[in-house]
Parts: sequence; C-alpha cells; structure tokens
Amino acid sequence: MVKKVTISSKGQITLPKDLRDKYHLSCGETVIVSDSGEGIIIRHGKGTLRGMLKGKVDTEGFEKDIKGLREEWKL
Repeated sequence: MVKKVTISSKGQITLPKDLRDKYHLSCGETVIVSDSGEGIIIRHGKGTLRGMLKGKVDTEGFEKDIKGLREEWKL
C-alpha cells in the first residue's frame, strides 16, 4: 500500500486514517521513526502483545470462554 502525504511547514505529516486504524494509532500515541538507509520507517511505539492483538481478537467471546472454563474448574 502506497500513500502520498504532504509535509507541513513544521515538518509534520498526517498519517492516512486507514493506516492509523489498521495499526491502532490514536491521538497522543507515540511512534518510532527510523532511517532504514533507503527511506523512513514509522513503527508503532507500543510493541506490546495487547497492542498487536487489538482489533484482531474477539475479546467478548474470549471473556465468555474464560468465565465458562472457570465455572467448569470450580470444586
């Protein structure tokens, strides 16, 4: 996916909404900007498991499954 953005007079860019949504980037979050030698790489600042799984896991179904297992395992 290639997107074209414009650099502002302050050196800022706006990440396209579809990319912000895809990578779960919200207002106020940090990103890591690095020089790859061939270009600039922008990465999510939070490399946590929760951040990587956000939006990919059905948390409601997961919670229901956990509650069911806890009930089964009660003595």
